Amino acid sequence: MFERHSTQDRNGCGQIQHDSRADGGRRVVRVTRAGVLIERRLKGVSMRISVPFTAYQGVALAVEPAPSSGVAAYRLSLAHADPDLEVLLCETKDSGAAAADWKYWSFCLDLPRLASENGEVSPVGAAKPAQIFARRRNVAVAKRRPRFLSRRSRGELARAAEVFSGEREIVCYE
Repeated sequence: MFERHSTQDRNGCGQIQHDSRADGGRRVVRVTRAGVLIERRLKGVSMRISVPFTAYQGVALAVEPAPSSGVAAYRLSLAHADPDLEVLLCETKDSGAAAADWKYWSFCLDLPRLASENGEVSPVGAAKPAQIFARRRNVAVAKRRPRFLSRRSRGELARAAEVFSGEREIVCYE
């Protein structure tokens, strides 16, 4: 799931990340104020994709337990419905740094914090909505007119149905 050295800084121009579909297996990712720029070559064609932050579901934190050393690895990424557009923000073994970065990126990008387990993301700390029950309504009260309309008289349906045919308009523009 995690690959060692999957991100490298390229002289401040962006991060080189692993991309299985790109030529050479690499892509360059830049996080700007407006969104994320992803540059890669696919079958010899250079492409640059600009993805606004609003297109992302949130900032996801994934924890990979270490099998032997006992130190877990934390991976922070921008979660997207399309796996090709997911962006790795950082990968660390320090839980405090991961939590601080998670809070920082979530606040700066105005995106919710998500927890990632087995590729599935779910909101953290969000209250789950309770089951909504249908409200009982008093049928007798529901059929009554509202109080402000009860002061007004009702219109006459017979009078509204009068149609004058074969007559000319009163206002003439000739």
